[in-house]
Amino acid sequence: MLSIVAAVALVAAAVGLLYHDQIYRYATHTKGSPTETVDWEPFAGGEPPDLHLTVVGDVGDSGRRIDATGAAVARLDERLPVDGLVVGGDNVYPSGRPAGLRDTVFEPFAPVLDHAALYAVLGNHDVKRDNAAGQVAALGMPGRWWAEHIGDVLLVGLDSNVVDDPDQRAWLEETLASATERWRIVVVHHPPYSAGYQGSSKDVRAAFSPLFERYGVQLVLSGHDHDYQRSVPIGGVTYVVTGGASGTRRTGEDDFTAESFSWHHFTEVAVFSDRIVVRAVNQDLRVADEATIQS
Repeated sequence: MLSIVAAVALVAAAVGLLYHDQIYRYATHTKGSPTETVDWEPFAGGEPPDLHLTVVGDVGDSGRRIDATGAAVARLDERLPVDGLVVGGDNVYPSGRPAGLRDTVFEPFAPVLDHAALYAVLGNHDVKRDNAAGQVAALGMPGRWWAEHIGDVLLVGLDSNVVDDPDQRAWLEETLASATERWRIVVVHHPPYSAGYQGSSKDVRAAFSPLFERYGVQLVLSGHDHDYQRSVPIGGVTYVVTGGASGTRRTGEDDFTAESFSWHHFTEVAVFSDRIVVRAVNQDLRVADEATIQS
């Protein structure tokens, strides 16, 4: 018969095997809030951007946290009008019920959606229980993947839940290859590069990143990990994870990381004729990261 000590050791070993990945992630993802922040200020030179977007990821938990993010976006909009709200997937927890969008998107961001366009993609929670089609309809999306031509900006939304769909990949290549816009921005829920709890979505990277690099995409926005991360340019592409609109998790860093922290936030994207400026902004309109992308 096993001794009590031996039995406990066996149980501990079994638990370690079963939850190895979770234990590893909790032990290695130690980065919390940023240590330095500054008040939001208008952009240098005082010129308004040609396109002003706010990006919110993983909004799916209704309640005070997403309401606070919505209120912060509204305050920013009062200081510099927002042209579009980008919603990066996992729009309703736990299973994408379309009726839940009222509490996670339409009411929290109502002051901005009164005049700004809504651009959304689907996350992994949004396609459960066959809710994908209902969300597409409720959000006014033209489909599970789409392209918007906005002045000199091509904004593309992808569905990373069906990353192997040959029609989506062929459509993406044709859309990027025929684009005439100077600026090319892609939104996809699962991040091709992430040092967060969920990690890089390597299938998304394999399917899409070669096309991003080949056809001059400058910025890829994603969620899934509940944090903020900005990569160094990889093949000319900057990857930003912005999944902290309603919940956060500790994050980490990798050799592709330029900045990372865990923070309730949204991401501001301002497109000018000669640059894109990306900012991570919290619910008090404090900025913890600002980066300039040039073509």
